[in-house]
This record gives sequence, C-alpha cells and structure tokens, in this order.
Amino acid sequence: MSKLSLAPLAAQWEATPDTGVKYQRLAEAFAACIRSGTYMPGGHLPKETEISASLPVGLSTVQKALAQLVEQGLIIRRRKLGSFIADLDHQVPEVHVYRFRDPATGEEMMPFTRVVRVQRVPTAEYGALLTGFEAEEVMRIDRLVWVSGASPAYSSFFMRCEYHVELPGEGSETLHGASYHRLLWERFGIRTAQVRHSASAELLSRHACEQLDLAAPHVGMIWDASEYDRDGRLQIVQRFELPRGHRPMELVEGKTGF
Repeated sequence: MSKLSLAPLAAQWEATPDTGVKYQRLAEAFAACIRSGTYMPGGHLPKETEISASLPVGLSTVQKALAQLVEQGLIIRRRKLGSFIADLDHQVPEVHVYRFRDPATGEEMMPFTRVVRVQRVPTAEYGALLTGFEAEEVMRIDRLVWVSGASPAYSSFFMRCEYHVELPGEGSETLHGASYHRLLWERFGIRTAQVRHSASAELLSRHACEQLDLAAPHVGMIWDASEYDRDGRLQIVQRFELPRGHRPMELVEGKTGF
C-alpha cells in the first residue's frame, strides 16, 4: 500500500505560523492538509520516523502531534497497519468524552495519553466496582493522562476481554493517544448511552503513586465512571486518580469536529 507524500506537509509546515510549540504547529499543518483535501480519507501516513526525518522536528514532537490529531478524530490508528486519515463522514460522535478544563479561562484542554500497563485482571479483586461486568476477568489498561503544562493524572480503563484491541504482552505504542470509545464503536458497534459517577477522597493506589512520582501514602481524588449501553449493559469502567492540587477535570458530552 502506497503512503502519503510528505511534500505537502513540509510545505504546509513552512506556511504555518511558528508559535514556539512545535507539536501544535505540526498538528495544525497536518489538519490544514486534511481540510484542504490534499490528504484524503483513507490515506496511509508514513512512519513516525519518516515524518521526523522530513521535517525539523524530533520523534517525540511527531508522536505528540499525531496523538492530538487522533483525539481530534482526524487520524485513526489501525493495529499493526499504521495511521490513516479518518473519514469524518462515516464516523459517529462519541457520547461521553472526558476533558480537562482550564480553571482560569474555562477553555477545554486537549489531553494526551500514554499506556503504561495492560493486563487481564479478576473482577473479584475490585469488589462492587466491576461486578456489573458479570465476568470473571476483564482487561485493565492503565494510562497517564495530561494536558500541556500540567502534571499527569492516572487512569485505569476496564473493559470486557473480548473487546480488547491489543493482546497482553504486545507493544502498546499504537494505543498511545487512542480513544477507546472510538475503537469500541468502530470495531464492535458499542456506544455509551449512560454514565454513573462516584467520587471520593481516598488513598491513591501504589501503582498510581509510582507512576506519578508521589510519596505513598497519598490522599487524592478517585473518580469512577461506569458506562452503560442503551440496553443497560455495563461496557466500560474508568477510574481516574488525581493527586492533590491537580487541575479540575469534568465530563463533556459530545466532541467538536466529529
């Protein structure tokens, strides 16, 4: 399968104002190529290393820019195949999306995510949190979630084993920045219809403290969101662990750009 030429991206990079934040400039250049029709839906992106080599940016800048484009719905990632330009006309809006909001301006902040652990876990270990799955085991995906200029939060995403898009032990780099809501819809037709929340001040987990570089024990906020489909079947549980002093986080329904 032939891949997209990087020449239009390089030209758009030069035409995009330099704000001092390279990954945002690169994301805007990519978005401009997509909006203009230069990069058409289904177009196969070159490897991240090839994009980095063609522009005056490092690999981490490319990764952050692509993660932002994934969150915006402009790019989709296919396991073992790579990244592709999304077909917006055939995508369905996500009902429930979690966003950070700037407490000073009220602006929604685009988050980045990085997978740090993927494992199959017994539901019995989590008590009432996971009993609604009515299964002995589920998949747990742990991620760091952050916005530019802020410290990360810790997130654990639980879903049914048969819906997991990456096998334990395989590389998780294709899932950095991925939207599991989108993946579940695209692959299995699963969409959230209702969310039930609970939040409390509790001790953060040992693994969260290790990943967030916190001295344990650390009391922070634990926010659980249980998501159900239209038939009332539990499909997703997300647990967010936020350390003291973390920026506000809230639930936003709908997603701009879909």
